[in-house]
Amino acid sequence: MLHRAVMVSKARVDMGVGALNGELGSILACCMKASTDRQMTGALIWDCGWFMEEVEGDRDALEDFWQSIAGDRRHADPQRLEFVPLLKRRYQTWSVGTPRRGPANHALLKNLRRNVPTAGEVRTHVRTVIASGLVAESPPLVCAARA
Repeated sequence: MLHRAVMVSKARVDMGVGALNGELGSILACCMKASTDRQMTGALIWDCGWFMEEVEGDRDALEDFWQSIAGDRRHADPQRLEFVPLLKRRYQTWSVGTPRRGPANHALLKNLRRNVPTAGEVRTHVRTVIASGLVAESPPLVCAARA
């Protein structure tokens, strides 16, 4: 059965200039490979020291993905904000991105420092950042149903 997971974690890797050549690039490459291998779609963003993602796919694939994040020392305090069944996918690909100019949503990032945002806030932020700050995208993995 198709599910969606929304996750956040504090990054324990450098996200500055040249970071894509270091551990950040390694995380992105591993996520891209794991997602395409498991037919998971969605998006991962990094913003002001945080990873945020919305992922769609088979329940077991998402559980395995979550376990790998939860056990990865490069993620601090990983939190799964949502894990729900879906009728159809929103994404056709796996994408990664970051805001082009500073944080895209100051209120959300401030909320992350104080307490946990809602899954809806994170989904909206991920979609906004991917729309304007796409860094890489897989070829289409599935034929997403039109909303």
